[in-house]
Amino acid sequence: MPLNPRQQLRKVYDQLHLSGHGQAAEVAFGEGMFNELLTFLALVPEDGDLLEIIFRASDGVPAIKIAEVFNVLLWSAEDQAGIDLTDLQEWFYSEQPRRVEVALRCDIYPSNSMQESQRILEKIERKWRHLRYLCAALRREVDYRLAEEEQWAKYRRDTFEMPKEMTPSIMGIIKDIKRK
Repeated sequence: MPLNPRQQLRKVYDQLHLSGHGQAAEVAFGEGMFNELLTFLALVPEDGDLLEIIFRASDGVPAIKIAEVFNVLLWSAEDQAGIDLTDLQEWFYSEQPRRVEVALRCDIYPSNSMQESQRILEKIERKWRHLRYLCAALRREVDYRLAEEEQWAKYRRDTFEMPKEMTPSIMGIIKDIKRK
């Protein structure tokens, strides 16, 4: 007898092996996880909201396992298996701590803007103290990326901008060329 999507999703979660807890929590994929996930996807209606279907069918499942399923679908599946990254990013703004926790455990940033990501993480830290350790881990990545962006911007300024003291002489050369 064929399984319904909820039962099949449980089989997917059974293939995700959790070790450690808190910051040290890790998930290892069982050998049959990808096949079970493909079977689950075949059972889900194509026009369904996959994020919502998975989330609602995952009562009692640790947030890290839900996030790992989303990560696989986002980064390994063709066309992100119907998951819209921006829809998942919206979960950072949710008033539901479980959605926020799942989003924090996914391999995504709260926003494409790192400054906005910092602001969102600060808000989450103030609102839900139990998620601070997840925010701290993501903040390190955001801060690193911001520093990288600043280094790149500095490099571009130093490399591609003309120093102001040279501008008049260069403009003179250009005018001389145009006159000839």
